[in-house]
Amino acid sequence: MKRLSIVLLIAINAYIAFNQYLSYRRYNPPTNYHYPIAPEDSIDVHYHRPEAVTEYYRVANEAGVFARKVWFNDGIDVLFPDERDEQSLMASTYYNQLISQARELEARLRASKKLKKAKYDNEAIAFIEEKGIAQDEYMMYKAVQERPLSKGDTSAVVWKVQGILIKLGYDIPHDGLFIEITEDAVKKFQKSRKLLASGKVDEMTMRELLKHQ
Repeated sequence: MKRLSIVLLIAINAYIAFNQYLSYRRYNPPTNYHYPIAPEDSIDVHYHRPEAVTEYYRVANEAGVFARKVWFNDGIDVLFPDERDEQSLMASTYYNQLISQARELEARLRASKKLKKAKYDNEAIAFIEEKGIAQDEYMMYKAVQERPLSKGDTSAVVWKVQGILIKLGYDIPHDGLFIEITEDAVKKFQKSRKLLASGKVDEMTMRELLKHQ
């Protein structure tokens, strides 16, 4: 009888200990699922698309909340999913999508912050992003957006265009004067890129030229 009582006591203690372990495990996930949100001074919180800033904070917070929720409710570790369990794999995929989205948005906000420090405003940043260009190409694109460069123009942008053409082997002056010899070089360049040989540097011609800057 005494031995039975001891065995029963051991079983009860083991049961209590196991449940305590499960409770501890439930409330203490094995990994920190938190996404480290960037400090406000390192990202552009006044980005030209305010909804992107809102989405960044939402997604970054949701990643950790979701991961802890599936751990708490279902015992799923999104960083180390059970390859045999579809629910575990789906939870892990969703978590990684949130993390990827947060990183992409953060990279965009960091880049915008960097451009703001270089004195670019929201309009310029939106233009740079839309065209997929480097910040040092911005002024050259803007110069031809409203009106193409053509014979008779004189500017620093003409000088830069001439520099690119000279680099490509065209024998023209490097003086910032868009005269006939420069126009002929532009036409030859346009023909070589299967563009309309107008002799004017429009946006499409500028895009091709800047590939060789």
